This record gives sequence, structure tokens and C-alpha cells, in this order.
Amino acid sequence: MKFQLKRLYFQIILFFTANLGYPGLPGLKTGFCYPFFYCQACPAATSACPLRSLEQSVDRGSFSWRLFLYPLLIIGFLGTLTGRAVCSWACPIGLLQRGTGRVARKVKKFPFANKLGQHRIEKYFRYTKYILLISLVFVTSYLIGFIFTDICPVGFLTGTIPTLLLNPGKFLPNYFFPVAVVIFILFFVLIFLIERGWCRYFCPIGALLGPFNKISFLHISVDIKDCTHCNGCSYVCPMGIDVPNMHRDPECILCGKCVTACPMQHITYERR
Repeated sequence: MKFQLKRLYFQIILFFTANLGYPGLPGLKTGFCYPFFYCQACPAATSACPLRSLEQSVDRGSFSWRLFLYPLLIIGFLGTLTGRAVCSWACPIGLLQRGTGRVARKVKKFPFANKLGQHRIEKYFRYTKYILLISLVFVTSYLIGFIFTDICPVGFLTGTIPTLLLNPGKFLPNYFFPVAVVIFILFFVLIFLIERGWCRYFCPIGALLGPFNKISFLHISVDIKDCTHCNGCSYVCPMGIDVPNMHRDPECILCGKCVTACPMQHITYERR
């Protein structure tokens, strides 16, 4: 529990850090593009988040290698060091889902909600985030123009809503606004029904970071030989992973819940 409290403190500190203001920058912005999809973290909130930069890099047939490499190098560097740990240790949306996850675990007791996260095709549905990354961030931007960041619920929560509250007269909704509202509502329904539902199925940043789990310097290791298969680790896993049988699973967010849950200490963080 002490370890998880430390992670909570770290998440809270990162939340405020991502919203610090500096002289000369309007609003709550740091001027740095964070390795998670969080619009308020950037100098031009609606146009400088990691995914927006990637959209701009291929906008309507053009290509800007600076906009393309900037977010990828940041994500690649941290992914190589810690894999997908950004999702559970730094991302403010991860902090939000940490709170809603408690509700989702209670809702999970109802048969309908339990089936949503346990269906046999659920593991294939997790590839949706990769499809969204390729189709809406790259292909659509290249052929048509920006779409994903105009309808993304995270952008709506961290960019649109603060703008509406702080500068109501300056907000001009585009034609995607009604769609964004519906998706935003569905986003909250999802994270209250399925623990870490956004991280599991739809987050494109998670899709970018996930493959780095295979090569990351820091990872979680399970001693299969001495494992008693009590499944306590799988029960507490917010990503619904079969922990004893995982090996650098791209879905693992390195939250460490399985590490603290193992009564025999057969699950550990390892560096290599």
C-alpha cells in the first residue's frame, strides 16, 4: 500500500506540473509537449499535443519531419526506458481512471458489466487503439485533414471544457463539436464500466508506448517456477492481464499492483 501511495503522490505532482504556467504563456500551460495525450500541457493546447503534432506532420499530403519526430522521440525515449509506465505513473487521464476504476470494480459484480471485460473476443478488441492510431491520426490526416483530435474525449476534457469555463466568449465550436460531445459522454460511461477502459481499448498514446514493453529497460518479471498461481496478481491488475503468463505484455502499464499483491514476492520490477 505504501508503494501505491507513492505512485499516487507522483501522479498528483505530475498533474500539477503539467499545468504550471510560466511568464509570457497564457493560461495553464507549461510550454512542453508531454508524452501523453493531454491538451492543456502544451503551448497551443488544441494544436500541440503529441497526436496533434503527428496529425500536422502529415496534414493533407504534406510532411514535416520536425513535427513528426518531436513527439515520437520523446515517447520513444521514455518507452525504451520504462515501457508503458507513463500510463500509470504520469498521465493525468490515468489518474482519472484510477479513481473511476474503484467504481468499475464494483460495477463489475453485475453480470452484464463483467461480461464486457471478460468476453473471449475482448483481447482482440484491444487492437482498436492501434487501428485508431493508424487510421484517424495518420491516414485520415494525410487524405482529409485533422479529425481525431477534434473528437477525442481527452482533448474535450482537458482543452475544450477549460476553454469554455475560462474563456466562454472565445470558444468557437466546429462542425465536429456535436460528435465530440457524444464521444465524451461514451468515454465516461466506458471508464465507469470497465477499469482502465480508455487505456485498454482506445488510447493511441498507449498504442505508441505498448510495443516498447518488449524492449524496455524497466519491466515486471514473474517467477513462474515458484508461482503458486493464486491469481491474486491478476485480480488486482487494472488492465485485466493474466499476470502469471505474461511476458513483457504490451498491455502492462507497470503500475506495480501485482508486485505488491503477490504474497510470496515472486513478482518484481527488473532492470535490463
